[in-house]
Amino acid sequence: MKQLAGYIVTGIISLVVGLLLQRFSNRPRLLYWVPGSFLFDLRQFPQPAQLRTDSLTIQNVGRQPATNVEIIHRSKPDHFQFSTPVAYIEDVTPAGEHVIRIPAIGPKEHINIQLLSYTASPVLLSVRSAEGKALLIQVHLQRRFPRSYMLLLQALLLIGAGFVVYWLASAVLFISKAIGLLP
Repeated sequence: MKQLAGYIVTGIISLVVGLLLQRFSNRPRLLYWVPGSFLFDLRQFPQPAQLRTDSLTIQNVGRQPATNVEIIHRSKPDHFQFSTPVAYIEDVTPAGEHVIRIPAIGPKEHINIQLLSYTASPVLLSVRSAEGKALLIQVHLQRRFPRSYMLLLQALLLIGAGFVVYWLASAVLFISKAIGLLP
């Protein structure tokens, strides 16, 4: 019975370590979000028009550069520009979708693209890189608290995490002694 329990514990520990190694491996990880868009209704001008502005932010939160990043829209936006200078190439797929290709986005780097449309609203289909598809995340504005307040919260979280680890270790030791794995 002791030998079977040892195999089970070894298997569980191996699985957890393998998942942690996979989670924290050095690889790119793209996130993107659309912070907002706004529609200007310009009826009072001699030429009535509707202008729509959109913004798209892409960030590589990984530890390796994301290569061959593609931003794919259903059709070409009327006008777009990047907030920071970035090299890009425009292309069109056989299905007529508009592709903006960026050679690479470095680790912890982000880019922002601003879109202005007056004929058709841009429809974002996909953001991806050679390493995989980017993940769309939801964002909202958040109040920024003073540094002293944040340090206090971090200290309390660290103390709480320490207590959780202590009680988990105590529980593992208690169970190990109860089933006879430890003397």
